[in-house]
Amino acid sequence: MALFMTLLVRDEEDILEANLSYHLAQGVDHVIVTDNLSVDRSPDIIQPYVDQGVATYIRETDDTYSQSRWVSRMAAMAHEAGADWVIHCDADEFWMAPETSLKKWFARQWWHNIISANRHDFICLEDDGSPFWQRMVYRKSSSTNPLGLPLPPKVAHRANSGLTVAQGNHAVSGFLWPRIQMSNLEILHFPLRSREQYIHKIENGGRAYTNNTELDHSVGNTWRKQYTELQETGTLTFLENNIVSVEALQSQLADGAALVDKRLATFLEGRG
Repeated sequence: MALFMTLLVRDEEDILEANLSYHLAQGVDHVIVTDNLSVDRSPDIIQPYVDQGVATYIRETDDTYSQSRWVSRMAAMAHEAGADWVIHCDADEFWMAPETSLKKWFARQWWHNIISANRHDFICLEDDGSPFWQRMVYRKSSSTNPLGLPLPPKVAHRANSGLTVAQGNHAVSGFLWPRIQMSNLEILHFPLRSREQYIHKIENGGRAYTNNTELDHSVGNTWRKQYTELQETGTLTFLENNIVSVEALQSQLADGAALVDKRLATFLEGRG
């Protein structure tokens, strides 16, 4: 069973190495990476994996965040390369199977052709210079997007030709008989890791959506609204509400709004 993963990145040097090493250790056989205009160390982080033969690198120069088109292209490449299953991942997402590796979990699936997995948002403490996974070991008990809406799940699917992955990786179309499983897989989600990182993300993403004349304005609504707020005010309410002090964290833990979750930290620490 060949397990492939697609990854769309832009300036993710603080998390990319952890993402690649984690998923490959979990049994992913090959990662197809589309790098959209990174100006940080992201290409340098990817290159050793390309040299080892476990990654394919695509440089995408359109500043339009055409995620559906780019990810669908990677899904087609995975199928042509012999994949059985394809996980669609962002750099801030870590797929996790209960009590086994991703490879073994997907190898057991025989009926469904689309797998849906829920995400858990992790809480950002003020950046002290340590790796994100060392300080971000607390997650929200209920995860919502920056607009306060329920956080939608992400998908993986059996490799096939002619598939279209929706913008956001929330759905896939093209199967004659789609058989969807709302699985017990989990996605550990680290979208906010520092004030500077998140502002840079919204600047890039919001500008790219503005450049995209093909997508309806309802697509990418969260980034679009935050980009407008950032342009108009120079700050983001989301940051003020979600970068948490130690005192606020203790209060959230006490009332059940936050939970301790050291699974990723334990895994990465164990790998040295």
